[in-house]
Amino acid sequence: MSSSGTRTDLGRALCIITGASRGFGRVVARRVSELLKPGSALVLAARSGDELRAAAAEVTGAAAGGGGLRVHCVPVDLSLSDGLKELLDTVRTSFTEDMDHVLLINNAGSIGDVSRYMRSFTNMAEVDSYLSFNVSSSLCLTAGVLEACPRRPGLRRSVVNITSLCALKPHCSWVLYCTGKAARDMMFQGAGGGGAGRPGAQLLSRTSGH
Repeated sequence: MSSSGTRTDLGRALCIITGASRGFGRVVARRVSELLKPGSALVLAARSGDELRAAAAEVTGAAAGGGGLRVHCVPVDLSLSDGLKELLDTVRTSFTEDMDHVLLINNAGSIGDVSRYMRSFTNMAEVDSYLSFNVSSSLCLTAGVLEACPRRPGLRRSVVNITSLCALKPHCSWVLYCTGKAARDMMFQGAGGGGAGRPGAQLLSRTSGH
């Protein structure tokens, strides 16, 4: 805690970051590792195993307290059911009863072909594949993590959706990307609404620049 009472660490946490092998996700993984208390676990997921292992090495060197952080690399394709299952299996085995925070950062996503306009997307399988990776996997992973780490006294659960201004402002040749970001934003807004269906977790959407 800081002198003002504001927490300056993430606690003894289980943190899951998708798209962690490069770019923004890799930077987030390094920063998060500096805020985790000893006894925490950091699960990094991405498609590229080699880049993921390099990111894990950076994270291990940056970890707070000189160690005590367990880092798990999970090279998976989250557009596939088997990939999602493998990641959730790692989440279950990494979660321990002495943890006081579960943090999921949904960063994985793809831009797609931004040179094409709507009239060219006549192949339903192509569109389904894009939405499976960029929308469906985020929903199923979020639900799976919350199920694997159920609510209990003293446990915080947080889910961050990495979004983009393209969720609000359309670009005529970015049809799939804008659609995917808008769908994810609405999914998180809907899940955070009132009623019996609330997930019992803090749900946040943040752009990579904020």
